[in-house]
Amino acid sequence: MRLAGAGAGLLVVASMLVPAKPVEAVDAAPAAGYTLSWADEFDGAAPDTAEWTFRTDLKGSQQLADNVKVGGGLMTIYLCPKNKSGANCQTTVDSGNAYTGGGLISKRRLRYGYYETRAKTNVGSGWHSSFWAAQMGGASPQTEIDGFEIDSNLPGYIRHNVFAWGQGYTPTSEVYDVGFDTSAAFHTYGFEWLEDSVKFYVDGTLVDEGDVPAAYPADSYVHNYLNVLLTSIAYKPLENPVDETALPGKVQFDYFRYYQRDAYADNDAPGGSYTETGTGWGATGIRAFAGLTGRYSCDSGTAARWTITPPATGTYDVYFYRAGGAGGQVDAPVTVWDGSTALIRSEVDLTQASGWVLLGNHALTGGTTYIVRIDRDGAGCIRADSVKLVRSN
Repeated sequence: MRLAGAGAGLLVVASMLVPAKPVEAVDAAPAAGYTLSWADEFDGAAPDTAEWTFRTDLKGSQQLADNVKVGGGLMTIYLCPKNKSGANCQTTVDSGNAYTGGGLISKRRLRYGYYETRAKTNVGSGWHSSFWAAQMGGASPQTEIDGFEIDSNLPGYIRHNVFAWGQGYTPTSEVYDVGFDTSAAFHTYGFEWLEDSVKFYVDGTLVDEGDVPAAYPADSYVHNYLNVLLTSIAYKPLENPVDETALPGKVQFDYFRYYQRDAYADNDAPGGSYTETGTGWGATGIRAFAGLTGRYSCDSGTAARWTITPPATGTYDVYFYRAGGAGGQVDAPVTVWDGSTALIRSEVDLTQASGWVLLGNHALTGGTTYIVRIDRDGAGCIRADSVKLVRSN
C-alpha cells in the first residue's frame, strides 16, 4: 500500500509501509553528460549573501536569518524555541510563534538540469525539513519541485513532490520508507528536471516508487525559472508536536550543486540573455514554450537575439522554438553566431505548427557565449521565444 500525503508539508503514514530498494550512502554523481554549473560548498565563515537570501516568513514558526550559520564546510539551520538562551539561539524573538527555524533561498533562478544536496536532518519531532525549488514572489501558475520533504517524527520517510500550482493539476507525490534514519548520517538527495519529466535520486539511486519519476511535459504545464530553497520549519504541531527535550536542534547541509547538460535561453529567463531591436514589439497570444510568454514584431528591420553558453565543449544540436501561426514570416532567417562568424543559418516558416525546429549541429566550446538571432526581412511577423543547445555527443 502506497503512503499518502496530507497536503504539502506533512507526511501521513498508512497502515502498511512500502520500503524503497536498499541504497548505500555514497557521494552521488549526476547522470552522464552533465557539467557542474553552479555550487556552494559552504566552505566559508558565513552564508554567501551574494548568492542567497534568508527565509524569514512565519509559516509554522518564525524563520530567522540568525538561525542560519556556515562553518566547518556545512550550512546549519538551528531549531530553537522562543526565549531559549544558549549558543545559536536568540534569547528573545519578536513573534507570537513558539519556535524559530530558517533556511536559505537562492538568488539565482534555474530551470532544467540536475540539482543535488547532501543533508542530515534533526533529532526530535516537530520539524519539517525540505530541499525544494519554486519561484519566489507569488507567481501563478507555476511549478514547485520538492527534492525531499522530511518530517522529523518520521525520520525514515521521504516525500517527493511535483506541484503545478494554479494549473488545475493533481500533484505528483510519493512518500516511502527510504530504509535509513535521515537524522543519523548525511545522505545525498537529487532531482533531474527535464522538459518532459522530473526524476528523483537518493544516494545516487533513482527512486522508482508509484508516481515518481513524474511525467511533467512542458507542452502541458508551466515550467518557470525557480529559486532553490534549503529550509527547516516547525509545522503542524497537532500532528507533529515539537519535542522540547531535543532543542536546540539542527539540520545541516553539506553543499548544493546544480549541473547542466543542455543550455536554454528564453525571453522570460532572468539575467538579460534576450534582447530586441526595432519597434512594434509586444506579447504574442500564442502559447510559448513551457507555457511562458512569447514576443513578436511586424515592423521592418526588427530583430531578436539570445545569448547562450554551452556548459561544456562538445557537439550540440541547435534548436529554435517556433511559435507558429497565421501572419508569421514564411522564411524568417535564424542565424547562430560565434562573434562575427555565422556558424549556422536557417530559414524558419513561422506559419507552421509550434514546436522545436532543428537549425543544425555544430561543435561548440564550453563557457563561450554564442548568439542566436532572428530577423524580420520579409512579409509577415517574426516571433521570438526560446532557443536551446542539446548535447549530441
